[in-house]
Amino acid sequence: MKQPVGRRRSHGTPLFRFSSFYTRLRFILILLAFVAILPPVFFHFKLRRLHQTKLRKCGWLNNPPLVCAHGGDSTNAFPNTMSAYSIALHSQVDCIEIDVSRSSDGVLFALHDRYFH
Repeated sequence: MKQPVGRRRSHGTPLFRFSSFYTRLRFILILLAFVAILPPVFFHFKLRRLHQTKLRKCGWLNNPPLVCAHGGDSTNAFPNTMSAYSIALHSQVDCIEIDVSRSSDGVLFALHDRYFH
């Protein structure tokens, strides 16, 4: 069987059956551009998710909790005494919680007793 004049048989894979060199070149350039853009976009979103997870786990490092000494430093002195308050302040605590009560004549004093009236 004789082939018509001007037609060639196609050789090659079906993916690369293009009509000219320029269409092949355009396809390769588009493919390279896609391959060049895809990894940075992927890692941008991956790092954003990693940063959010890190903040969730270690967010307290940016805003640490306050250290409050209840009644001063009661490990080295009796609680609710001036020496316990002084030792706590030298330990650089953020606050001291003082249990204040009022006597019947209106004088305030520090005493940790819930049942004292």
